[in-house]
Amino acid sequence: MTTPHAPPDRSVVERTLGVLGAFDTAHASLTVSQISSRSHIPVATTYRIVSKLVSWGALERAEDNKYTIGLRLWEVSQLAPRHAGLRAAAVPAMFDLRSTTRRAVLLSTRDGTEGICLESVSGNARPLHRSWSRGHRFPLHATACGRVLLAAADTTVQDELYGGDLRTYTERTVHAPAVLRDLVAHTRRQGYAVSDGELLNGVVEIAAPIHGGDGAVLGALGLITVGTASTAVPDAVGPLLAAARRVSRSLSDLPAAPGDAVPSPRTARSRTPRPQGACA
Repeated sequence: MTTPHAPPDRSVVERTLGVLGAFDTAHASLTVSQISSRSHIPVATTYRIVSKLVSWGALERAEDNKYTIGLRLWEVSQLAPRHAGLRAAAVPAMFDLRSTTRRAVLLSTRDGTEGICLESVSGNARPLHRSWSRGHRFPLHATACGRVLLAAADTTVQDELYGGDLRTYTERTVHAPAVLRDLVAHTRRQGYAVSDGELLNGVVEIAAPIHGGDGAVLGALGLITVGTASTAVPDAVGPLLAAARRVSRSLSDLPAAPGDAVPSPRTARSRTPRPQGACA
């Protein structure tokens, strides 16, 4: 195995961020060797950085000589103001919606050309795709929440997504750019989106936008259930839209927090590309 070498101009901070960046939803537990390989930092340097991060609490030791993200880093991340108001306003409505529909409920927003789940409340839909768990990313083109967020995105973001590789997750996944454009336009007109077995066979997702006081879409509220769209959608759309309007009204009474708007197109270009399996 060839030892990775970091560029000589990488600072200590850059290398430390590289170590933390080695972790993602598909690689939540890593050995020092794996961190070294994924971050392109020599093993000896990686070990020193990992030891420092463990002592501070940013990383924690797990089984089999592996490491995971530590509680201290999670605590610090909770101080970030971005989307704090959205989450606070949405959580009560999410629990009420789960109680009414007996279905899993999720809150998400867009980060470049990916969606990210901010909160989720479990229901009776099993098995759930891990993209619908808090902190996990998901594809915009294959999910209802994603299409709601894509419908509100800048044309630059839309064009970047349509021009890329639209991964197929099931035989029902819409991956033709022209078809996806039409579905996104339809979502914008009707005010909600439906994904029927496109990310996971037999699982239906219904989503509606959440608006801020200025009318901008801040996120998407979604319902997840098993079955087919013909049976799941009719009874769920009304409660979902009512919950989304409730959250939007709550947000209209609050001052906008820094960064509460959906990210601008430059975010999509500045992110490091993730492996295709990161959200599957």
